[in-house]
Amino acid sequence: MPKALIVTIVLLTAVSSSLAMSTSDCFDCHSDDTLTKVVRGNEVSLFIDEEIYGKSAHGELDCTDCHEDLAGLEDEHGEELKPVQCSNCHDDAAEEMTAAEHPAECSDCHGKHDILPPSDSRSSVYDLNVPGTCCTCHSEQETPDVCVQYESGMHGMVLLRSGMIFSAVCNDCHGSHDIRGAGDPESMIARANINDTCAACHKGVVETYRQSIHGEIFRDSPEDAPVCTSCHSAHDTERAMDDAFLITVVKRCSTCHEEMGYTFSKNYHGQVTGMGYTRAAQCPDCHGAHDILSRDDPESMVHPDNLVATCGKCHPGANRNFTMYMPHADYHDAQRYPMLYYVYLAMVILLTGTFAFFGIHTLLWFIRAYLENLRNRSGGAH
Repeated sequence: MPKALIVTIVLLTAVSSSLAMSTSDCFDCHSDDTLTKVVRGNEVSLFIDEEIYGKSAHGELDCTDCHEDLAGLEDEHGEELKPVQCSNCHDDAAEEMTAAEHPAECSDCHGKHDILPPSDSRSSVYDLNVPGTCCTCHSEQETPDVCVQYESGMHGMVLLRSGMIFSAVCNDCHGSHDIRGAGDPESMIARANINDTCAACHKGVVETYRQSIHGEIFRDSPEDAPVCTSCHSAHDTERAMDDAFLITVVKRCSTCHEEMGYTFSKNYHGQVTGMGYTRAAQCPDCHGAHDILSRDDPESMVHPDNLVATCGKCHPGANRNFTMYMPHADYHDAQRYPMLYYVYLAMVILLTGTFAFFGIHTLLWFIRAYLENLRNRSGGAH
């Protein structure tokens, strides 16, 4: 190639580059805080703070690196620009978002010209700021409001009121870019995956659960076993030792163990609990919380060999006779509890007969008194 042609090409390239729009050219207009345009009838600001942009994660990039349709322009651009394709650089995150079909755009969560890394406390995706970012879209979208629930739940209170960023935030449970609904088998909050999701923070508790009767059932049939969110609410997660949680324990367990919940409600412990007294024994006091085992397991709290120790936690001095108490006996079941049934039947007959006798007696006495009163009035008239 002739030397003169090479020099010409280099010079033309240099001249072309010098004429193309630069970031500083963009700020000639966009540093004006009065610059706006109308989008769907709404006035939108086109102002970009040059200092904030310079300190952002993209501060070293040129505008044309993201706004590709500006590349090569030498003068002002048209009013409409093509959407920025974040996937050109962030292809992994873009693939996850596409697969998950989450309707949010990148800028909805990360911002536009003020994007900061998640480790920066000013970032919209910094742990302390994530709930506010997500609630920009999700607040008041559902009933009950998940954002209000989260703020009043244990995770939200620890994060927002105490500022402890180790508490769970939205993306810890739902994912960051691969956000999917609970009905999606690949979702972090799908029934089959929720225990693993919770285990990211509550590893010890989940490992205990996996060794329990519930964990054993889960391994064979996830749909038939309770998972973390079956007993602990998803967004308004309560502190397990608070009265607000304790008075609902029996109801939560009864969701699966309906018959046991009913029979428990008829005994002393259940009656007292039903009146809001939280110090009476409830399901986990006898069966355990996350470490529930089959009654036939020698390690179970309700195994016959362990009942004295279990009852003794609340009843010092409990002995073998004491543990013969049947907390779930159903006096309506003649086949399983014949003695209770017939005692109950005898008491019903006794009480019914007694009240019937006195009812008839009272009625006859009333009739007699009424007739006597009429006779007395008749005699007085003569």
